[in-house]
Amino acid sequence: MTAHAHVILVDPAPGAEAYARSRLEQLERRWSRFLPGSEISRLNTSPQAFMIVSPDTVDLLATMKHAWRLTGGRYDPTMLRAINAAGYSKSRDGSGRVSTRTGFRGRGSTIADVAIDPATAAVVVPAGIGLDPGGIGKGLAADLVVTELLAGGTGGALVSVGGDLAAAGDPPTAEGWQVAVEDPFDARGHLVTLALDAGGVATSSTLSRTWVQDGRRRHHVIDPATQTCATTDLAAVTVIARAGWEAEVHATAALLTGAERALDYLDDHDLDGIVTTLDGRTCMSPALRGAGVTERSVA
Repeated sequence: MTAHAHVILVDPAPGAEAYARSRLEQLERRWSRFLPGSEISRLNTSPQAFMIVSPDTVDLLATMKHAWRLTGGRYDPTMLRAINAAGYSKSRDGSGRVSTRTGFRGRGSTIADVAIDPATAAVVVPAGIGLDPGGIGKGLAADLVVTELLAGGTGGALVSVGGDLAAAGDPPTAEGWQVAVEDPFDARGHLVTLALDAGGVATSSTLSRTWVQDGRRRHHVIDPATQTCATTDLAAVTVIARAGWEAEVHATAALLTGAERALDYLDDHDLDGIVTTLDGRTCMSPALRGAGVTERSVA
């Protein structure tokens, strides 16, 4: 997943730490677009083929479809061709692995056209639909591992994959799960520290995962409307939600709406979050301000 994973366990069951590590590695082997043998890569390179996949991948695809509908298409997991064209075609982990490719999609074809039969775990992906799990894969992986750890007897767990996290069960402090939100302009600092009982937190930013292509700075956030790197006036959006995958897709969707509408978007979806503009202004949803979190300038 080209990201560091962090796991915090409270009253862990025997073997919980090893289980979390192996489970995250298993999900990466199934979902990475940089591994040619992954289920996602095989779906991308076998258009219109009837393929049996793991229950995990059925869950991922169903969650992708739901997230696309939930965000009104602002989150679109079929932007693989666009992200490759923008220059993010090689894994950033130094392995030299190259992303799978896809052809041109049919006119009007969307993630909604991916056929899933949960009973048989059979999937058919239309030609040209290039699946990129990206952030939703990280958030959903965190959700799955936390749920499974608690089901196995661990008292409480927080799993973070590249900053997309989920937490549930008994927290390590009386205040809850302490989550520091990174300053998008300075990775050594943070904007605020959140205290959660449970749920997911994720940040979408145009300042992380950047590179230069043809003399221009690019980033990994693709706007489905233009199928190019987003030109939003926001540097980052952090969202608190009921699950890690949900926080991730709404953070991306809010980022694309821009500074003027981002907090309204979160309010429309009954979510709280933190919005930072490219000129360094930080604004927060009313519930966070009511909890004593202070808005400030960070640049």
